[in-house]
Amino acid sequence: MFLKGGKGAGGPGQGGTAFSYIGSEVTITGDIATASELHLDGKVVGDLSCGALTQGQGGEVRGNIKAAEARLAGLVDGAVEAGILTLEASARVTGDVLYESLSVAAGAEVEGRFKRRRGGEEGSAAARQASKAPEPAPLFGEQAAEAAE
Repeated sequence: MFLKGGKGAGGPGQGGTAFSYIGSEVTITGDIATASELHLDGKVVGDLSCGALTQGQGGEVRGNIKAAEARLAGLVDGAVEAGILTLEASARVTGDVLYESLSVAAGAEVEGRFKRRRGGEEGSAAARQASKAPEPAPLFGEQAAEAAE
């Protein structure tokens, strides 16, 4: 069910990195936190935080995901935050997505908002100043007629 790397020739975790696997027959209720790599084919009901996440097509997360790198191919019902995020064609995400680098395959579905995270820049004075920029003039409806007068 769970594997820690470094044991067995040619197995996951070679090169000194830890690797864990949650099989399709497993359902975990509760939060998972690890700094290592996780492959998920089962179901997690809770928040998931890891260094790298690979989710199989049958994988399911009903909670928030936070990872340095994530490759999603299954169902996610919750927010996703990842530095490098790849959504495969079979991915189904219901929740907001925060990323630094994003790749979305044709067929992936997301019901939520995408927001690009800029490394360290969000709290800067320049970013706060840019958010105070004037709103653009409306193009349609009564407001556009008023703006034209």
